[in-house]
Amino acid sequence: MPRRPSSRPVSSPPLSRGAAGVLVVIVLGGLVAAAVFEGVLSNRWGVPEDLKAAAARLDRVPPAFGDWTSVEVPVDRKILERAEAVGSVSRVYRNQKSGSSVTVMVLCGPTGPIASHTPDVCYAGLGYKMQGGEVKKTLGDATYWTARFDKGDADPGLEVNWAWGADGTWHAAATPRLDFTGHAYLYKIYATRSLAAAGTAQTGDPVHELLTEFLPVLRTALGPG
Repeated sequence: MPRRPSSRPVSSPPLSRGAAGVLVVIVLGGLVAAAVFEGVLSNRWGVPEDLKAAAARLDRVPPAFGDWTSVEVPVDRKILERAEAVGSVSRVYRNQKSGSSVTVMVLCGPTGPIASHTPDVCYAGLGYKMQGGEVKKTLGDATYWTARFDKGDADPGLEVNWAWGADGTWHAAATPRLDFTGHAYLYKIYATRSLAAAGTAQTGDPVHELLTEFLPVLRTALGPG
């Protein structure tokens, strides 16, 4: 009579003490490497000099250019804390000919946090919620996202435009944390306007008009040297 196959699972031979030790070292090494990588991205061990220098270049961003002049406005602390920003510029630029106004904020900080915190995270802390989805726009060699945010009350809402950059060229990155891996620091720009102005008589797109002139100026200001 043929023997019936055993239903007991076949056990693997135990690892030798040496092989087990090697496996533990490999696992621990991977965990340490991941922790170090995350620590570098978030500047857990202090602000490196190249990041300090990048943040200092924000002082070069001009308060006026072309027909645009500006006034300084404070940055909400919640936004700075969430982005772990080391430096920032926040102004309302007004076109002296058209009367259009656009709020501009540029942040500089460690790549990880700056890349991770998109407007749906940052503006949620201020009570806003994105309506619909973001739309990518192109301006020369730059791209940026645009979306509408509402509070759901009498507030008319905001049009928020944003992009990231490390070398003066701005990108509407779909996966910014991955796209900018390897960069020691990162800039993020927001250009925002109140939708209350949308019902007033105005021509063109104020944000597009501002960015057309502002982005080349910004590239020069943030360039090394």
